[in-house]
Amino acid sequence: MSSCFETIQAYGLRAIGIGERLLPKTDITLCEQMVLIGSGLIWNVYFGILATGFGFWFAVFLSLGRVSPLAILRMAAAGFVFLFRGSPLFIQFFFAYEGFVLLPKVGLTLDLGVVVIDATTGWLTKAWAGALFVLF
Repeated sequence: MSSCFETIQAYGLRAIGIGERLLPKTDITLCEQMVLIGSGLIWNVYFGILATGFGFWFAVFLSLGRVSPLAILRMAAAGFVFLFRGSPLFIQFFFAYEGFVLLPKVGLTLDLGVVVIDATTGWLTKAWAGALFVLF
């Protein structure tokens, strides 16, 4: 049986690829449970900081668009706020997920510099276009 300090050394940074790859083969103690759960918490903290930073700057630029003297920027920002304020968050997540899943199927070419996503199979595009037409 190892001490709690040895467990932290072995599994503390497991979620980011540092330390033991496999779970303990014996019964998991309370200390090991806490360390394994805490090691996964690292990703939550990382994505929380990333989302907060991205969201802050996105909100700043969106608010600047709302008070912009250019009508096109003001209308685009107002439309974005109207669309996302008037729809449930779960539906927004659903559309984002489905959009990323269906992106290669609609026949778009997305050049990311290092990776090029190119697919021409648009077999489900008409169905989704009909669904969007009914919703909006």
